[in-house]
Amino acid sequence: MFSSKKKTETGNTGMINTVIGENSKIEGLLAASDPARIDGLLQGKILSKSSVIVGEHGVVKGDIKAEEILVAGTVYGNLTAGQRIELTESGRVLGDMITKTLVIDEGASFKGNCTMEVVEERKASEDRDLPEQEPEASEVSKKEGKEEK
Repeated sequence: MFSSKKKTETGNTGMINTVIGENSKIEGLLAASDPARIDGLLQGKILSKSSVIVGEHGVVKGDIKAEEILVAGTVYGNLTAGQRIELTESGRVLGDMITKTLVIDEGASFKGNCTMEVVEERKASEDRDLPEQEPEASEVSKKEGKEEK
């Protein structure tokens, strides 16, 4: 009676406990602690302690905040993920994204700004930017330029 198709599509997100069906429309706030899947229309905000999946026919008109977000449908709003955002080839996002890991498949569309920050990389770049080295390099090039003229 039930196919296992949804389980294979969302194998890395665990068991989905909240499903908004394709012919459903919800207005308001969806707060979930377990994975949620949106296949219908949701107008409002989604707050999840786990993952959120917007299916191919799903439309979200509002912001989504979760640990992981997968978009195969359309989102008109900002996405904030603690770990990962993935846009499949049919996914569309019109809004800003903030995440540690971003995956955008060929064919997906995204209009907005994206911020990705890893604390370790920021510290490493600060260590590389030593101010003593830059003036020396520029002084050497200035001296070389004067000698050639």
